[in-house]
Amino acid sequence: MRGFGESVKYQLGSHIDLTTTAGLKSGRMAYEEAGVGPQDIRYLSTYDSFTITVLLALEDLGFCAKGEGGRFAEDGGLISATGRLAVNTDGGGLCNNHPAHRGGMTKVIEATRQLRGEAHPAVQVRNCDLAMAHGTGGMLDRRHGCATIILERE
Repeated sequence: MRGFGESVKYQLGSHIDLTTTAGLKSGRMAYEEAGVGPQDIRYLSTYDSFTITVLLALEDLGFCAKGEGGRFAEDGGLISATGRLAVNTDGGGLCNNHPAHRGGMTKVIEATRQLRGEAHPAVQVRNCDLAMAHGTGGMLDRRHGCATIILERE
C-alpha cells in the first residue's frame, strides 16, 4: 500500500494533460454520427461542476479554439438570444446543484425543452432545431469519461 506522499509524487510526476477532456473524442463521434458540426448546434446543455468544466467542454467540442474558452464566455458568446451559443439556459448545476445525482439527465431535459420551445421565455432559443447535451464524469487525471448526444427537432 502506498503512502500519501508516494501517491502525490506519482501524480505530480505523470504526464497528464488536464486541459483536454474525453469530450474531444465523444464530441467528434457525436458530430460524425449526426452529420453536423459545431457551427450547426443552436444550444448546448453541458455539465458544469466547475467553471473550467464548461470552458474545457466549449474547446473540446469545437465551439472555440483550445485556450479560447474563457474569451468565448467573456465576450458574451454564451448568452441566450444574443451570444453565439446559448448554454445551460436552466442555470446549470452551478445554479441549482446536483438534484439527487441526476445531473446528467437535467442536461437532456433542458435540451429537450429548448427543442420543443418549452424553455422559459426569457431564455428560449429561437428556432432551436439542433441541441447538444454533454456530460463529464470521473476525475480529469484518471477514470475520466464524457458522453455527448446531439438532439434534433423533427
